[in-house]
Amino acid sequence: MSLSAENLFEQLKEAVDRSVAGESFGIVNEAAENAGMTGGRKDPSVMTLGFTYEYSDATGGTVTLVVKSWDTSSPFQNKLDRNKMTVELVRDGKALQAYSSWYDD
Repeated sequence: MSLSAENLFEQLKEAVDRSVAGESFGIVNEAAENAGMTGGRKDPSVMTLGFTYEYSDATGGTVTLVVKSWDTSSPFQNKLDRNKMTVELVRDGKALQAYSSWYDD
């Protein structure tokens, strides 16, 4: 039996929390890949590291994971990188749930 979108959403929420606690977005990326999500690295810009994963279950539920990491510094200011992870559950074209968290390193 394949994983339902709802169950995967809950698993990824937990993985996001572990990523924040461990200050490593690699934790949630690994969880996405182990769950059979498709996608991977897709940098949205030169200054941003990004990953996008998608999964659809047999009943049409879809889960999307977006991970972004970017430098928050500005000229003459050294600041930490921001790492944000967002998971979204969609069914029948409607966003049912979303969960997002971040950490700086």
